[in-house]
Amino acid sequence: MNFNSLFKSTSFLILGVLLLESGLARGQSLSELMHQAQANYPAILLQKAKASQAEAQLALEKNTLMPSLDAAYQANYATYNNITGMNLPGQLIPISGPPSTENFNIMVPGTAASLLMRWTPFTFGQRNAATDSKTALLEKELAGVENEILKVQYEVGKTYLDLLSTQDLIQAYRKNIERTEFNQRQVRSLVNSGIRPGVDSVRFRGELSRAKSELIQLQSLFETQKIQLAELLVSEQEIVLPENSILSEQLPALQSDFSENSTNPMLKMAQSELSASQSTLTQLKRAWTPKLEFWGTTYTRGSGIDFNGVVNKADGWSFSRYNYGFGAQVVFPILDLSRQKILKTQQEAVVKAAESQLHQTRISLQSREARVKNEFVANFEMAQEVPLELEAAEAAFKAIQTRYNAGLVDYSELIQTQNDLFFAEAKLKSAYLNTWKALLLQAATLGDMDLFLTQIQD
Repeated sequence: MNFNSLFKSTSFLILGVLLLESGLARGQSLSELMHQAQANYPAILLQKAKASQAEAQLALEKNTLMPSLDAAYQANYATYNNITGMNLPGQLIPISGPPSTENFNIMVPGTAASLLMRWTPFTFGQRNAATDSKTALLEKELAGVENEILKVQYEVGKTYLDLLSTQDLIQAYRKNIERTEFNQRQVRSLVNSGIRPGVDSVRFRGELSRAKSELIQLQSLFETQKIQLAELLVSEQEIVLPENSILSEQLPALQSDFSENSTNPMLKMAQSELSASQSTLTQLKRAWTPKLEFWGTTYTRGSGIDFNGVVNKADGWSFSRYNYGFGAQVVFPILDLSRQKILKTQQEAVVKAAESQLHQTRISLQSREARVKNEFVANFEMAQEVPLELEAAEAAFKAIQTRYNAGLVDYSELIQTQNDLFFAEAKLKSAYLNTWKALLLQAATLGDMDLFLTQIQD
């Protein structure tokens, strides 16, 4: 290998390592995780399979317009009392020959082959109603796919934001621990110089131990949330989050009223269920109408007995007569009217139930939309106030820390202001992420996750 080839290979290797490290450093974006879950989550795949099944049922219903054509061959061995011989049912429309003059028990062979066509082009609306019903069921299953995707996307987004929130809280705890360790060292010097009582050092040591214990619990929660996210992603790969997500530092834009743009799949499913029930009812109402069928047949046969009664079994294995015919018939279910009436009454109840379900779904979604909108506005306004609270807590802590070092205030005031500062830091991160969670919930309720994803720039 020459120097140029070696240099090029090494450069590509270094570049690949740098790109890998860069990808790990930035973490996986939320939109990437949502697409991964959408591609792998079993509940979504199951619903997609149901939709494929419904699509095949629709194609099968449409295929009933096509004529059927069946080919058959049969070989029989029977008495020759009827010159036609024995014909098995189902495929042959027999054209009978003359009966024999006497009753004979001699067995003779017979063969037959046929083509039988059946076509029902006119069903007086029954086929259209059945097709409409299957179409509505397909739309329901497709809406079910959208609903499963939306639910999984929401769970992924919520778990992802919970992870970011826990990660930010861990950082706040670590910062508070560093602050406590610094104060502990300061107090130790003050105790040694006699400015502060020795019990303050013990109390700071206890405060540090408590903070570390809570940090351990928080880290355990963080790992549990990562396991939950990995389950949604159907992945065993390590979940890598960005160390400083913009979602913890920036608020989403205040949203306008999206109620007119609601496309929640649950509403589509309820509408499709009603359409399918109504189409089934129409199909039942038309079930008593006649069907016009066209038939056509051609068949050939061979018999081991001649027309004059002479038996020649060898002739039974070859064809000697050729027949064909066609015709039309109208089928009307005269005695099925009472049964159809009962089925129609039953289906009318199903339609009323579907109408009630649609109405209930619409009311529930409207109520949920109002609640999540109110929740988003409240979180947005609260997140705007928290920075002022943090600023005041920082100023108060610096002032009390100075006064404590000077011996002007006791331990209780110092630790209280330090805890106030920690809670304000944690509250700021949570306030921002809670606003994003509220936006995520609003997008899921409205059935359009793009309302959330278009604002993510991490």
